[in-house]
Amino acid sequence: MGEINTYREIATRIAALNEVAVISHMRPDGDAVGSALGLGLALQSLGKRVHMWIEDGVPARFSFLDGAQYVADPPASLPTGVDGVICVDCGEPRRLGDAGRRLVESSPFTINIDHHETNTLYGDMNLVQAGAAACACVVVPLLDELGAPISPSVACALYVGLSTDTGSFQYGSTTARDMRLGARLIECGVDVGDTNRRLYQEQPVGAFAVQREVLNNMVIEENGQLVHYSLPAGKCAELGVGREETKDLVDIIRVLQGARVALIFEDLENGLIRISLRSKDPAIHVNDIASRFGGGGHAMAAGIRMRGSLGEVRSAVLEAIRSVLDSAA
Repeated sequence: MGEINTYREIATRIAALNEVAVISHMRPDGDAVGSALGLGLALQSLGKRVHMWIEDGVPARFSFLDGAQYVADPPASLPTGVDGVICVDCGEPRRLGDAGRRLVESSPFTINIDHHETNTLYGDMNLVQAGAAACACVVVPLLDELGAPISPSVACALYVGLSTDTGSFQYGSTTARDMRLGARLIECGVDVGDTNRRLYQEQPVGAFAVQREVLNNMVIEENGQLVHYSLPAGKCAELGVGREETKDLVDIIRVLQGARVALIFEDLENGLIRISLRSKDPAIHVNDIASRFGGGGHAMAAGIRMRGSLGEVRSAVLEAIRSVLDSAA
């Protein structure tokens, strides 16, 4: 396992790179997209040749961001001339996807920039601020160290990362420093009204079909302390929606009054079950539960990918959750 480097050490190394790839985790959220775009666009302004790669591409809700059209799927091999890969918002190489992981393994130099407590420090250099509200919170000071200007396009991308990972500044992890950072990004040119409208007030019709399915079939247990839903194989096709519409389903049920833990189980139809976990109780760290099954994340938000049948996986994970609820009563 590597060591955590300083902002100055990371900035000095990045300054020495000429052609760089910025990459983030598959099935990206707002922080993955925003941090990758924000850093990538800023490095371009410093005269570097920059590639931006994310497996699964940029979700439609973030496609309004400047530069989103240049984010591509990771190539099969690292192009000649790339002298460094920078990974953002990714705690371990597996989360980059198969192609992304291979690129990291073949890269002459890898820099890991992240905020997850479970980060494995897999880079040749690592800038990991565990507990920071978003990876965007780590990127901004790095840009300052690099002397990179924060243009309106860069600011908007980083604001999206900060806003989405703090639940629009509603999560308990949000600090005064995060609010000041948001204010700084607004001062750099973010159109708050337009950006928040695109993020939170516009959804495709398909999203409503999935939400209706979840609300009609969610399961409430443990006197309302535990709520979960299972998306079986073939359900997306039946509803006529893509996987993108399943991204934030857990946030629909986590708002149930009295719920302490919320989960979504999703059968990916390839022998894998994806689980999204959320905690509303600071005494229950869902990343600890996720780690038992090979997953990880944050104390209040984590994820797991497990092989097995939907029923088997659900039974095992729910048993662990119930045990924790009993002990934290």
